[in-house]
Amino acid sequence: MTENIESFIRRDDAAREMVKFAEILAKKIVGDVTTSQIRNAYGTVKKLEMQNTFTDKSYRELLLLKPKLAYARGRAESRKRDTFKQLEDALGAGIDAVDVKQPETFKRFCNFFEAILAYHKANGGK
Repeated sequence: MTENIESFIRRDDAAREMVKFAEILAKKIVGDVTTSQIRNAYGTVKKLEMQNTFTDKSYRELLLLKPKLAYARGRAESRKRDTFKQLEDALGAGIDAVDVKQPETFKRFCNFFEAILAYHKANGGK
């Protein structure tokens, strides 16, 4: 699973694969992960994206999203943690695939995250 994520974050020709993966993941998590939980993390990513430059400092902030996701999983109801872990693992793999020397990888990660959020909402995420 994480190999696929790395592939479509690092490659420019894998948009179709990325969108399909995001759709499948969103359908899996829709009942147990709230839109609010996703948006909390997405807000951080969007803030970084709006800076229009991806620097070492931006990369550091992006990496710090991983412990925030782990914290959010820990706060989730115990029966929903396994589902949240799927989102955490996918986003963590995406973050790991971002290369500070290749800002386009960050842009692809943003697209991936946005696709998850959109499909989550489209499939009834609350």
